[in-house]
Amino acid sequence: MSIYREPLYYEIAFSFIKPSKQIDLFEALIKKYSKIKTVSFLDIGCGPSPQLLELAKRGYRCTGLDLCPNMLKYLAGKAKAAGCKIETKKADFTKFTLKKQFDFAMMMMGTIGYIDSAAKLASHLKATAKALRPGGLYLIENFRTVRRKERFFSPQTWMLKKNNIIVRVGYKIEVRDSLRGLETETIILDVDDHGKKHLFNQKACIKIFSPQEFFQALKATGSFEFLGWFDRETLKSTKLPKLGNYTLLRRKE
Repeated sequence: MSIYREPLYYEIAFSFIKPSKQIDLFEALIKKYSKIKTVSFLDIGCGPSPQLLELAKRGYRCTGLDLCPNMLKYLAGKAKAAGCKIETKKADFTKFTLKKQFDFAMMMMGTIGYIDSAAKLASHLKATAKALRPGGLYLIENFRTVRRKERFFSPQTWMLKKNNIIVRVGYKIEVRDSLRGLETETIILDVDDHGKKHLFNQKACIKIFSPQEFFQALKATGSFEFLGWFDRETLKSTKLPKLGNYTLLRRKE
């Protein structure tokens, strides 16, 4: 059963992130690189998006885009409970259209890897460009371009707890097709929800885009300036995207 249909357990499993710190960094990037006033945010492949919740609390106009209705309903419910508003849009992030444009778009947690072909990447970038106002930024978190023997991509286990719900997580990535840069990602959630046991196992194909593939897709799109790769803790620029990076693009004017 897909873990992505279980938004509460999914959110607990990845609740080690610090959205307030992330948004502080986004605001620093906006101040330095955006050419427009930023009042609206679009989270593409949003999931439970604690980032949008933090942004909404700070007064920004926020929209989450996802293909999973469970996630969108959960996100809207969280916003309502917090006394703020987040709009939602059910759509495929490789081919979507929106009625209004945004000042800042983001794709978090390596979600870019679920785009499994160069053609779909180009389609995604074109759709995102149309959703952004000229001069606005598009931030992609954890964009991988090479396969490394790094600890993060070795088999891992961790446990997190919230409101007496215990979630034990198993995570691993295995090579599927090295020539095409394809891998199989496996996530297992072993849940104890107030004594009720649940086990969720999800496998997905993810892709590593080489820098050459990425820049070819950007060229085909023709709508973005590449601003650089940045360490997501310090915002220092790097020559190549390392583990835990932000890739930053700006919509051409």
